[in-house]
Amino acid sequence: MEKRTIYVVVTRTDTIPSRMIRAYTRSLYNHVSLSFDDELKDMVSFGRLYPSLPVPGGFVHEGKDKGFFRRFQNTYCRVYEKEVGEKEYQTFRQLLYRFHQRHFKFNNLGLFTLMAGIPLERENAYFCSQFCGKMLDESGIHGFEKPFGLLRPSDFCQLDGFTLLYEGRLCDFEKKEVLCLSS
Repeated sequence: MEKRTIYVVVTRTDTIPSRMIRAYTRSLYNHVSLSFDDELKDMVSFGRLYPSLPVPGGFVHEGKDKGFFRRFQNTYCRVYEKEVGEKEYQTFRQLLYRFHQRHFKFNNLGLFTLMAGIPLERENAYFCSQFCGKMLDESGIHGFEKPFGLLRPSDFCQLDGFTLLYEGRLCDFEKKEVLCLSS
């Protein structure tokens, strides 16, 4: 059976909202994305719909050279990888297809309840770590012991079965580096 790879990308920028979130959470990372593209040209998450504006947010396709990350070239990241079976990979793709078929919005209220330690699940509304947790869990790639509404980007730095592939500036990530680090 063919193995596929899923990538988890946790990031931090130097934007004012990012600095405020890091000051509150005392965490190095404040955003998480998922990808099955080994060059990270296409990643999915919930974030800014318009790179120059912190709101509104929603379901976004981002990449190391496009959207928000194209605008913020000094984004620092960690990239984790995990080989998954064809079944998990296809389930992941089917779940992702569902996000392309509906209108989803950013779970702003859920971010505030997260800070209070209260998970808030809203229909068709997510923040980045809530979305990524749900995608990994429902596709059978990784289960979580806490509610999706309490997941933070830093939680994705400690997932069993995922290997740290790269740490540095996102714009400097290249496939050839991956091959060097993984051998």
